[in-house]
Amino acid sequence: MANQESNRTLIVETFLGSARSSGFWSAISGVVGVTASLAGIILVLAIDELRNFGIAVLIIGLVMMFVALVLSPRAVAIFMGGRQGRYGTNIVVMTVAFFAIVVLLNYLFYLTSNRFDVTATRVFTLSAQTEQILKNLDRPVRANAFFIPDNSATSFAEQQAEDLLNEFSRQSPNFTYRFVDPELERTIATQYDVQDYPTVVFEDIDQGSQQGTFGLNEQDFVTGILIATGIKQKRVYFLTGHKEASITRSPTTGETDSKGFDFAIEGMQRDNYDVRPLNLLEQPDGVPSDAAVVVIAGPEQNLSSAEELDALTEYMLDGGSIIMLLDPPVPTTYRQFINRWGLQIFNESVVDVVSNVGGEISTPMFQRTNGQFVPNSLTGVPIVDDLDVVFFPDATALSLLVEPEDLPAFITYTPLALTTPASWLETNPDNVEFNPGLDPGGPLDVVAVIQAAGTMDFQPVRTENKLAKLIVFTDSDFVRNSFFFSSDNADFFLNAVNWLADDTELISIRPKLVPFRELVVNQRERDFIKWSSWFVPPIIMLILSTIVWWRRR
Repeated sequence: MANQESNRTLIVETFLGSARSSGFWSAISGVVGVTASLAGIILVLAIDELRNFGIAVLIIGLVMMFVALVLSPRAVAIFMGGRQGRYGTNIVVMTVAFFAIVVLLNYLFYLTSNRFDVTATRVFTLSAQTEQILKNLDRPVRANAFFIPDNSATSFAEQQAEDLLNEFSRQSPNFTYRFVDPELERTIATQYDVQDYPTVVFEDIDQGSQQGTFGLNEQDFVTGILIATGIKQKRVYFLTGHKEASITRSPTTGETDSKGFDFAIEGMQRDNYDVRPLNLLEQPDGVPSDAAVVVIAGPEQNLSSAEELDALTEYMLDGGSIIMLLDPPVPTTYRQFINRWGLQIFNESVVDVVSNVGGEISTPMFQRTNGQFVPNSLTGVPIVDDLDVVFFPDATALSLLVEPEDLPAFITYTPLALTTPASWLETNPDNVEFNPGLDPGGPLDVVAVIQAAGTMDFQPVRTENKLAKLIVFTDSDFVRNSFFFSSDNADFFLNAVNWLADDTELISIRPKLVPFRELVVNQRERDFIKWSSWFVPPIIMLILSTIVWWRRR
């Protein structure tokens, strides 16, 4: 008992003796200072939310190191000159050098526009057209992103929007963005008339014009910028009055019919087009002069009069652009119209036994890997360059009205998609099999472009230095509501509209697939991951430290 009391007294006296020494407090201050300085540097560089706290910790650490030096400069010098001091100095120097290199590299990468996008679908890579649009901004544009912070339901969308807006800002000094909490900053939300969120409002700061979008992809953002900066919307008309595919969305329920044209119209609107119906019987002057493109989608009836047929021809002779989606059997007046431009269309359905959907040989599929798209390098028409797979639920075929050598020099015929050699036009649908000499064999053209300076009967286009353009699809079902979002069907149609409207910059700006990947494990695998992550790293470090100690003992 007496020994324990004497030991306790000795410890107390030793501690009090050390506490009276300036070297003791110098050592304590030095250890605390170094630890706090390192911790502060890590917080400042690694955690943005704790940057201010990290700066405070760093300042405290530097003050403590200065106190250590003032209290006992000789002890500090001896310690720094010793082996432990040298080891400690090396560790500090290497740590500081490491973070300095990280900061320098990060700064250099920030200064340069070079990026290495290693995502499978190039999610973070802007199209060349988007970069050009941003670089051509000649006045300040700001994106106001309205998100509720820390909302689990929109956190992924918020990160996606921030990544994209950051890339936009890197391309142009005239583009800036900010994030606004609409619940805390109601005044700003009211100023931009934001009632639903998340939403992003693009604002031309000089003119005060605004354009909001609920879409958070590259195409929606580019469209918002174009509208906000006053880029005039081109007008697209879709023909009505002959049982064409049209709008079927219910104003009360929002539901659409599978045969409708709703999604295609909404897609054109997202591409910054003013889409309107066109009934030629109500237009005594024919197709409006402001029409950038006329869409004829799956008509089931003939044009009502010769005046309608002439109106479409007059529009083309004025340098117009028409896209036709025709289903077999094609009404006679539409056959007459395309005949004027050197095309003929069949009534029989295409059958393809090699490239089809799910064994349905009457639903041909067109695949890049099969060489079924004719690329821009051969045609000068970039519509199909970014397509991989498209299918037509029921299609017929196209061909020239005359032999290629007899086609007038002022008419150019360009096929875009064709079937495989193992295809044919089935003349007997009750007995589907290839009959040589009776069924025209493949490959067959199913989508083609006509560019012409006049008709087959030598009526010249009246607009100087401008060609009439006609794209004919031998199926309309692929772009109806049922199949619009299947494969690359939507892109095929919208690319065609973009090209006809001379908006080739929009062709490659399509929403990118953002893959969602998750690790699915069972209970045993989950336990292994959990326990191994808890114990394996410490055990490895313990083994390595033991080896080092054993070698240096």
